[in-house]
Amino acid sequence: MMVFNFKKIKMNKLLIILMMTVLSLTALAEDKHFDRNQLPQLNQEILDSSDYAYEKVTIPTKDIIPVQTQRVRGFRVQEKAWLLNDEYGPLIVDQDNYLIDGHHRLDGIKQLQIKNVRVLRVNASIEEITEAFSEYQDNTPTYEPVTSGPDQTDLIPITQ
Repeated sequence: MMVFNFKKIKMNKLLIILMMTVLSLTALAEDKHFDRNQLPQLNQEILDSSDYAYEKVTIPTKDIIPVQTQRVRGFRVQEKAWLLNDEYGPLIVDQDNYLIDGHHRLDGIKQLQIKNVRVLRVNASIEEITEAFSEYQDNTPTYEPVTSGPDQTDLIPITQ
């Protein structure tokens, strides 16, 4: 006569189901990446003239998910000054906090260790926004930073 340990079998099944769920979610949660020229350059005025709802909120910097690595030379110098004077325009994010417009500003915000940032959160996915606002794409020449961090050659010195 064969004896089964049902508690052990149930635990093994539960463990297998849990592992499969974690692996499935990890596979589905893949990073999004766009070239800079695929992303629209948006601002509040453009959003106001569209059919898309958005909200002005302040969110933790760590919650913003960048989707591009390409940069435009010289933009960071200008953006850094705006950040130091707290004069930057809000970043544009989608409903899941994927960054649509403001990657240069986010570089500076992170470097200055600003904990919270003003954003306009559009009530749509980044894919939907990219398609709907394709007329606002920008083909300015870009470069790909050599290191995993932003290029340091175009920074202005920070004095406080």
